[in-house]
Amino acid sequence: MDTIARAVLTITAVCIALGGLYDVFVPQLPRHLVSGSDKSERTRKEVRELLRALGGCLVAIGLSLGILVSTAGRECNSTLMWLVLTLVLPAEGTNAFCMWRVGAPFFIPLLFVVLALIGAGLALWPNH
Repeated sequence: MDTIARAVLTITAVCIALGGLYDVFVPQLPRHLVSGSDKSERTRKEVRELLRALGGCLVAIGLSLGILVSTAGRECNSTLMWLVLTLVLPAEGTNAFCMWRVGAPFFIPLLFVVLALIGAGLALWPNH
């Protein structure tokens, strides 16, 4: 795999994992989630736990992507890039869409999708 492609995909993996860690460890619900829920403490707790679950999944996806990229050999194959995109696109695409629906800054997970597409494109680009 090309060094630039590996770097872009590694940065993507780190960003996804860090975003997931933010969701897991954020001390209180973000403002847009508090204002969208009713005033019930139970509802807020449920939303907080769902945010933690999402964060855990994103950490796992980021770590998986990092392992795939770091263990890939010099020769890049399309199967590996399809696996990378299969991990990132549904997870971060859905995350961006749902964040958009609740008024959250959806451009952050959308940026991770774009980075993954750029990294995969660079990895598959013919080096001739």
